[in-house]
Amino acid sequence: MKTRTHLFLMAAAILIPVALAFWIGVSMLLDWERESRIQRVQETARATALLVDREIAVKEALLRVIANSESLGEGNLPRVYRLAARLNAADPLSWTTMVDEHTRPIFNTLRPYGAELPGTKNRYAAEVLASGKTRVSGYFIGSASKRAVVSVDVPTPPGHPVRFVVSQVFDARYFERVFAGSALEASWLVGIFDANGVTIARNHNGARSAGKPMHPEMRLAVQHAGSGVLRHVTHEGTEVYGVYTRAAVSGWTIVIGVPVAAVESAARAAALYATVALLVLMGIALLIAVYFGNKLTNALQRAGSVANSLARGAIAKPRPTRVDEVDALLDGLHFTSEALSRESAARQALQHEREQLLISEQRARRVAEAQSRAKDGFLAMLGHELRNPLAAISGAMSVLDMPNVKPELADNAREISRRQMRHLTRIVDDLLDVQRILSGKIVLRRGPVDLGEVLRSCVEAKRLVDAGKHAWEVALAPAWVDGDRTRLEQIVDNLLHNAIKYTPAGGGIAVSCSVRDQEAVVEVRDSGVGLAPDLLPVIFDVLVQGPTSIDRAQGGLGLGLALVKELSALHGGRVSVHSAGVGLGCTFTLVLPLRAATGFDADPASARASGLPRPSLDPA
Repeated sequence: MKTRTHLFLMAAAILIPVALAFWIGVSMLLDWERESRIQRVQETARATALLVDREIAVKEALLRVIANSESLGEGNLPRVYRLAARLNAADPLSWTTMVDEHTRPIFNTLRPYGAELPGTKNRYAAEVLASGKTRVSGYFIGSASKRAVVSVDVPTPPGHPVRFVVSQVFDARYFERVFAGSALEASWLVGIFDANGVTIARNHNGARSAGKPMHPEMRLAVQHAGSGVLRHVTHEGTEVYGVYTRAAVSGWTIVIGVPVAAVESAARAAALYATVALLVLMGIALLIAVYFGNKLTNALQRAGSVANSLARGAIAKPRPTRVDEVDALLDGLHFTSEALSRESAARQALQHEREQLLISEQRARRVAEAQSRAKDGFLAMLGHELRNPLAAISGAMSVLDMPNVKPELADNAREISRRQMRHLTRIVDDLLDVQRILSGKIVLRRGPVDLGEVLRSCVEAKRLVDAGKHAWEVALAPAWVDGDRTRLEQIVDNLLHNAIKYTPAGGGIAVSCSVRDQEAVVEVRDSGVGLAPDLLPVIFDVLVQGPTSIDRAQGGLGLGLALVKELSALHGGRVSVHSAGVGLGCTFTLVLPLRAATGFDADPASARASGLPRPSLDPA
């Protein structure tokens, strides 16, 4: 099979998926165009609903002017009538009526004041007066006008000797002017329906449609949701997308029916344009494929002739073909000897790499051996730390078993047992905490915690246990963080315990808490034994000891600072240590991110109440 054929097959393999993707895109384009047009109709429906509500709100405001007028309060009904007549003088499709609390008509601005007015069977006045709120009615036939109307009913305020209901009555044709104020196309069917689904106004055949019920399918859709889209067939037999929305003030429903053909035609036109564009682009792509296929065929033929020359031992400098791959092939044939020298250099590089890998393996072995020695040393230290308190407990139990032991001697033995048991408990707790942290099983119970208050409580406990052996300097400021109070107390307790443990009696310990750059900063500074420079990088590591282990001199496993480091990291913080040298004391710095300020932070008592039981504060 020739190269040109391969190129055509490759072009087909590319263009066929592109064509499939195009048809999928056209389908999506049709859907998008349809949704876009329907969305515009929805916006028009909402705008029409706002116009209806605006008309009702304006009339309601005028009715409240009448209901709260001084003339009505004085009982001057003729003057009230004249005010209402002036407000409606310029609008023949809207008028004002007033009835008493028994729905007896007082006046109607369609008739002269004092003219006899027909009554109504709908006793709505008592309902409106009882609710004290404005009521927007549904469709009905006016008793005086004999027209299809709706009304807005406003009660007079309480306190009048006689209560009235002032109503603004709208001829159904009044709302046809709303259609003129909306961006409606000629083919759209727009209707306004009351809360019971009865037609109030329509832009086409409004007179014949007034008072007729809403389409049953549309009625069910409106009852189910206040707004949406329903595809259905109208009473006239036209299939439409019915876009409906409910007006907030009146509770009426605005329905705009857009013929399906009008929506689909625009989408099909967009799809047709896209199809034509695709066909043009595919034709151009085929022409480009033919051009480059011929060019590549000529370049490969030239490469074949150069290869034949190589077999005869005569390699001439090839002319460029402007096809990068073929030019690279020709250059490779011409510089075969150089390739051999590069291969030799590559072998040397591989040999060097193997030597480096050997060195790395030896270094890793030394590290593993050092870790093994550290583990053995730790196990030996653990056995020593467990043996000492167990020996003390055994001796104390022997004293208690002695007959006729003195009470003070027995009390001393019990105190020794309790102190050594606390020491054993602390060792086991540290081991378990380190194991949980390293295996990822620690779960923080986060909440708002005042770090300054945590420091204050821990310092008070430590100072009580310290019994005046050290000079304490405390400067604490509130610093709210998002953390586990129990684990934060454990961090602080280990730092304070470390300072007491390695500061000789008479030395000083300084504790501070402050806020810097949206972070809570805790510093514990002592004047104790200090740290050698070579111990600083590994002081927070587990199972790693410096040249001289400070814990072996003072007792303990050296896990406290490892716990501090890991618990600080779980809280999103960090801990560091600085020491000028042996005998010059240490400064441990804990940094935690502040939590976002909330009303809860201002209540320290609440924050303390949300915390869990504090860890043991015994220094043993």
